[in-house]
Amino acid sequence: MKKLALIVTAAALFVSGPAFAAIRTVTLAVENMTCVTCGPIVKKSLSRVPGVTAVEVSTEAHTATVTYDDAKTNTKALIAATTNAGYPSQVRK
Repeated sequence: MKKLALIVTAAALFVSGPAFAAIRTVTLAVENMTCVTCGPIVKKSLSRVPGVTAVEVSTEAHTATVTYDDAKTNTKALIAATTNAGYPSQVRK
């Protein structure tokens, strides 16, 4: 019976999800932001990505700084969100 309990516990730990998930922040260089309505559209599109916890957009600098849970999303999904909204982006280096 102890062996079964050990196996069940080990299995639960194994399937419980990523043990090394982290909160990350990335800055995206965003194209086509030319007016005051662009920033809110970019912010809304990024905010809808599951795992995103914060978004700050600068229309002057043409950037979006995104804080996200890397267990739930990644930079490819963030780039896809802005691109699908009409604002292609890439990770700013």
